[in-house]
Amino acid sequence: MKTRLLQLITIACMSTLLVAGSAIQVKAQHVVQLSGVITLQDSTAAVAGVAVYVPFTSRGTHTNQNGFFSLPVLPGDSIVVAALGYEKQYLRIPDSFRNQSYSTSITLRPASIELPTVDVMPWATERDLRIAIAKVKLPKKPNTEVDMEIVQKKIQRTYYPMDAVANQKHGLQQQNRQMQGRHMVPSDVKIFGVPIR
Repeated sequence: MKTRLLQLITIACMSTLLVAGSAIQVKAQHVVQLSGVITLQDSTAAVAGVAVYVPFTSRGTHTNQNGFFSLPVLPGDSIVVAALGYEKQYLRIPDSFRNQSYSTSITLRPASIELPTVDVMPWATERDLRIAIAKVKLPKKPNTEVDMEIVQKKIQRTYYPMDAVANQKHGLQQQNRQMQGRHMVPSDVKIFGVPIR
């Protein structure tokens, strides 16, 4: 009985030491500060907003307006550099890398992906379009004259003749209404479609 208890205690101590040893080994992983600049292939212009990340982890960042980035990584990590319209670039930190920092310069190449051409038409087929164009009836003689009597009547109904003093008075009234309207609740406030007065 005592030997069994002694064996169980020994096994428990050994497993505790193994778990603690592996935890210490995980904590002892070497962190490398990856930093660099991303430029375009045809110039030295920096690219802002490029995603730099380690896949399948929560570690990642974007380049700033000067194209610079900085990201903590582990030796052996594969880093992906991706931007819309450019080919993905891959970078791998060597397993044997022991320095505190790793600097790089990455050049993006434009992606040569072409999208298919799409013709958008208001008709289902070209035949339907031709039939619709054939049915259009244009007037024989275009009427380029405007009936000025209708325009004059509309102007008379809408606008009133004013001299300079009346014009100034009207302008000041409009300005006062705007100033007062800034601090007042509108008269037609609606809550849930019901007007409140």
